Parts: sequence; C-alpha cells; structure tokens
Amino acid sequence: MLSSLSQTQLLSITAMFLALSLSAIAVFIHRTIKQNRIMSRRLAGVPAHTHTRSNTPASGRKNNKPFLATPKMIAAFGQHLTLPGPEEITRMRFLLSQAGYYTTKAIPVFYAIRVVSLFLPLVLLMGYWAFFAPDMPSRTLIPLAVFMIIAGLFLPLFVLRSKINRRKNQAREGFPDMMDLLLACIEAGMGLDTALSNVAKELGKRYPVIQINLDLLNLELMAGRTRSEAFKNFAERLGLEEASALNIMLRQSEEMGSSLGAALRTFSEEMRNKRMMKAEEKAMALPAKMTVPLILFIFPTIMVLLFLPAGIRISEGIM
Repeated sequence: MLSSLSQTQLLSITAMFLALSLSAIAVFIHRTIKQNRIMSRRLAGVPAHTHTRSNTPASGRKNNKPFLATPKMIAAFGQHLTLPGPEEITRMRFLLSQAGYYTTKAIPVFYAIRVVSLFLPLVLLMGYWAFFAPDMPSRTLIPLAVFMIIAGLFLPLFVLRSKINRRKNQAREGFPDMMDLLLACIEAGMGLDTALSNVAKELGKRYPVIQINLDLLNLELMAGRTRSEAFKNFAERLGLEEASALNIMLRQSEEMGSSLGAALRTFSEEMRNKRMMKAEEKAMALPAKMTVPLILFIFPTIMVLLFLPAGIRISEGIM
C-alpha cells in the first residue's frame, strides 16, 4: 500500500501524523498543568476561578518563569502518562535514591524520560526516512525501528543502574576512610551524632556520595527516628555490605552496653584488612586476565616474527 503512494503523499501523511501527535501532547500537558494549578489553589484556600492578572507591571510578575515550567511539565507528563502500582513506585523510588535522585519529582521525570526515549527515536527515524532517505528499503527500515524501540525501552534503566554502580564503588572506596574519621571523632570525646556530622563535612569534597547519605542520616536522627532504623536506611541507600555490618555492630554495642570506641576500632581494622584483601585479590587475578590478550595478540605476533624469515627463505629456495 505504501509503495503505491507518491513521495509527496507520504510526506504529507507523515507531517499530519507528527502535527496531530504534538498537538495532542501539548493539549494534554496544558490540561494537566491547569488541573494541578486548580488543585494547588484549592489546597491554599484560594478560589479556583480567581483571575491571576493584576495591574502590576510585567517586570514585577512572578508567574512568568519559562525555565521553571519545563521540569514541571515533564514531571506532570510522566505522572499522568504512566500509572504504575505502589510496589513499582516504591521500587523505582529506591533505585532513584540509590542513584542520587531524592526529589519528589524524580519518579514522574524518569517515566517521562522513558516515554520520550521510546518514541522520539521513531519520530526522528520517520522524519529521516521521509525527507532524506525515501528510497530506504523496508528490510533495513523495520529492523532499525525495532532496534530503536528496544534501545529506547532499556536505555534509561541501563543508565540508571550504571550510575548506581558508580556510586556504590565510590562509597565502597571511601567507607574505610569514613570509619577512621568516625573513630577519631568518637575517641576525641564527641557524641555519635556530632561525629557523623563532622565526618560528613570532612568527606564532602572527596566522597560526595557518603556526605549526602550521612546528611540524610543526620536529618532522620534529628526528626526523631531511632538510630537502628536510620542506620538501616543508610545501609539500604548505599547498598553496601559494610554499611549493613556497621548497623548490626552499632545495634549490638548499644544493646550490650559495650564501648563504642573499641567496637569502631575493631570494625575499622576489619574494613582496612578487607580493602587490602580485595587489592591483593585483584593483583592475583591479573595474570589470569592477561592470558587471553597474550594468546590473541602477543603470541601470534611472536610466532610471525620467529617464522617469517624462515618462511621467506624457504619460498626463495623453492622458487
């Protein structure tokens, strides 16, 4: 059916489809923002039909903020396009917090990015096919479209999990330093809450991941949450076994009434030994990892250098 249409007709159909899609999206976003404004006014006790215009000059108005409207539009678009269940929202909130996104708009923005990454490559592919490559065969166009759909569907999650892994590695690298500073503060006579605040300030420039999570830990303690629960949330945000072990050690020390400084010293030494063991493990695994590059690249080169002169002489003798 498409082969029977001319190029002008195909371009017209594509342009109409794009215009209708963009118009529908714009109308949907406008209605969503309007509903959110009405709900905000009702919660604030302002009538919904009150006009926002006033006699003040345009320079004094605070409603014209185009740069602040774009994130709100993306968040509202993602929130109303996708309606996941509470379990899915909880799981995504946990993943986003591990990646460093703690705001309330992180979930709708993430779902909006997933929708855009799913449909935008297809729109670009259609535009390229209509305007620049109308002779592209279907056996090339269809696999390319399928590949873009799969990439747009899984790319946001892949980027999110890669960022989580980077933050985990950074936190694992700085965790022994955090324990040494915490031990020094405790032995200097500080309380645990004050020590955590000072450690967060000291580690801020080098390990910002640990600083942010320690600040959240201090905020939870200031809000009245129990120390065991706050450290449990701290360990879940970091996603490290060392943080979970720290939570268990602090809880046992508090229940048994043992010295916190001695327990932290023992735990800090274990963290240092664990770091050295991991470094030695990587060093011991290096020869095994170098075996494949040696066999694929260096060994054939050596064989060519050894046998090439003899092969040349043999070929000359035969000729």
